[in-house]
This record gives sequence, C-alpha cells and structure tokens, in this order.
Amino acid sequence: MGPFTCIVLLSFLCGTIVTKERKILQFGQCELSGISFRELRDYFGEIKETVQTQDNRTDVILLKESVLLGIPVSESCCLLRHLLRFYIESVFKATSNLLRRKTSPLANTFVRIKTTLRQCLDSNIAAIKAVGEMDILFAWMRDINN
Repeated sequence: MGPFTCIVLLSFLCGTIVTKERKILQFGQCELSGISFRELRDYFGEIKETVQTQDNRTDVILLKESVLLGIPVSESCCLLRHLLRFYIESVFKATSNLLRRKTSPLANTFVRIKTTLRQCLDSNIAAIKAVGEMDILFAWMRDINN
C-alpha cells in the first residue's frame, strides 16, 4: 500500500459510504463538504505509477487499512486532521521538484480539506490528554520490541 492510500481510505473513515460526488461527509463531529473524491482519485491516478515505481521499501507500510477501519467514527475528525497535516507538512514537501509539481493539486485539496475541518481538540486539552496518556505510548513501544 503506497503512502497516498489515505485518499482512498477517506471515504471509509466517515460513517457513510460515498455514493455521489460533493456530498456532505461526517467525520465524527466534523462536516466536510464540497470535496470531490473523483477529483482526488484523478489527481492520485496521475502520479500513482510514478510514485509506486519509486517505492523501494515494500517492507514498510505507513497506512494499514485494517487499522484505519478500526478507528471509531467519533475520533475520525481528529485522525483525519493529523493525517492531512502529516501529508501536507512532511510528505508533499519532501518530494522532488518534478513530483511536487505533479502533487500540487492533490496537496492543495488536502490543505482545503484540513482547513475545512474544525479543530478536533482545544490545544490545551490536547496537550494535557497527550501527556496523561504517555504510558500507553510507552507500553506500546516496549511491547512492539518484545
């Protein structure tokens, strides 16, 4: 599964199946409208082969469909915002100049989606929650290496 797979999985994160273009999608408490999945698929289709032929690390999977499908709908808004931020700030910026030009429409659409979604948590609440749940992260880090 390539790193741009979240485009396809966006429709699975919401509580309903996308049946027509530009419908209002529900991601937990957040609404997303005016986004065409056909347009996203077309943008991705233009770069898919180029990107996937450059992927030499087939042993590494960044997005696992079963994990994404296991995310409760109530947490999908926050997850989507973080995924989009990762793609915008890390993935698209790290591409070559040629690929960056080809991914520009996709990146612009991701920015539009990200700014459309409401803030998932107040930053103070999120910071307190993140620090309070570090033991879960530490347990996972320990267990993954055993």
